[in-house]
Amino acid sequence: MDDAAESFRLGQEESMQQELADFVPSYDWSQLPADLLIRIFAGLDVLDLFSVRAVSTLCRLTNKKLYRVTLPDPPLRSCFVVGSCRGWIATADEQSNLFLVNPLSRAQIPLPPPLTIKNVRGCYATDGVLDGYHLLELDLVNQDCNTQAEPDDLTLEKGRFYFYLRVTMSADPLSGSCIVMIMHMPSNHLSFAKVGDAQWTWIDVDQHCCNYNDFFYNDSDGLFYAVRESGEVHTIDLNRPSPVVKTILRPIASCIDNNKYIVQTPWGDILQVWRDNDIDEEGEGRAVQLEVYMVDLVEQKLVEIKNLQEHVLFIGFNTPFFLLAEDYNMLTPDCIYLTDDFMDYIYCRRFNPRQVAVFNMKEGSFTDLFPNRDFMLNWPLPIWITPSYSQSRK
Repeated sequence: MDDAAESFRLGQEESMQQELADFVPSYDWSQLPADLLIRIFAGLDVLDLFSVRAVSTLCRLTNKKLYRVTLPDPPLRSCFVVGSCRGWIATADEQSNLFLVNPLSRAQIPLPPPLTIKNVRGCYATDGVLDGYHLLELDLVNQDCNTQAEPDDLTLEKGRFYFYLRVTMSADPLSGSCIVMIMHMPSNHLSFAKVGDAQWTWIDVDQHCCNYNDFFYNDSDGLFYAVRESGEVHTIDLNRPSPVVKTILRPIASCIDNNKYIVQTPWGDILQVWRDNDIDEEGEGRAVQLEVYMVDLVEQKLVEIKNLQEHVLFIGFNTPFFLLAEDYNMLTPDCIYLTDDFMDYIYCRRFNPRQVAVFNMKEGSFTDLFPNRDFMLNWPLPIWITPSYSQSRK
C-alpha cells in the first residue's frame, strides 16, 4: 500500500471514530463475565458479527437486536475476520498472525505463524526485527517453492490478505482433535495444521491441488471436501500419515470465473453454490447472481436446483451451513443469506459498506437486510456465526 492510500485509510478510520463512539447497542454486555454471557446466549440461534473497536457487536438475525461483548486482544477492529465455523471465528491481526476466537466464551487460540506456511519467507530490518514477508510461487510438479520467480513483497499487515483466503475447522478447537485448513495464495493452495501444531503443512499431492474456491469437513466420513474453480470436487483424507486426495467430480469446465461454495445438506446431498459479484453504479461490490447445483456423483454432473427443501443456507466467509426455516420465524424458506466476501473489492475499499442480503431462490431476487448501509458493516467484515459455548481444553 502506497503512502497516499495509507493516508486515505487512516483518514477513513479517524472519521468513523465519532460515529462508533455514538453507537448504542440494544444490550451492552461487554462487562459481563464469560460464564454468565454464555447462559444468556444459550437460547440464541444464528448471529451476524459486527465490530466496534475492541468491543464486538453481535446481531441476532431473527430480531436484529444488537449485543455488545468484549473480546480478547488483539482488538477486533484491527483484525481481518476471514472465517467462522462451529461457533468460532478466525481472525488475522496486523502482523498476519491467525487466531481462533469464541466471541461468547472469549476463548482464544493462536495458530502456527505465517512464516511456517511453505511459500512464506520473512523480510527483516537492519536490527533483525521482522518487517514484512516474501510470498513465493509454489511448484506442484516438484513439490517445492519456485525460487527462480520473483516473489511478492508484502507488508506485515498485507500478508493476511494473501495467507488466509478461507479458513475452516474439523471440530471444536478445544476438543483436542481439531484440524484447521486454510486456502492461500498464489493459486489458492491448501495447507492445514492441527490445533497445537507448530507449523502449517502444504497439501502437495499432485499438480491439481490448487485453484480451490471453498472446502468443508464432513463429520460423517472424516474427510474434507474441496471445490476447485473448474467445479471439480476433491476429497482430502488427513487421517493417514500423508494426505490422500481423490477426485470425486470431474471438472465441469476448464475455468469458470465466479466464486464457488461447497456444502453438505441436512438430507445428505452435496451442493455447489456459484456466486457472481460485480461493482454497482455507486461503486459498491455486490452479489448479482447465485446459482445452486446438486452434485450428481453417479452421472458426474451438476444439476441446478431451485429450492432447499424448506431450509435456508448461510454463505460468506463462514463455512456454509443450513437451518430449517420453520424453526426460526423470521427466516424465509428456500433462501440464501449472504455476507460480502468479494475480496477484490474488500481489499481495495476496506471501509466501504458491505452487502448483507437474502437471495430468494424461487424469485431470483436479492433483498438487503440492512438497506441503510450501516457503518458497522465495513471492517472487520460481517460474518455469520452460530453460538458455541466451549471454554476450556478437555
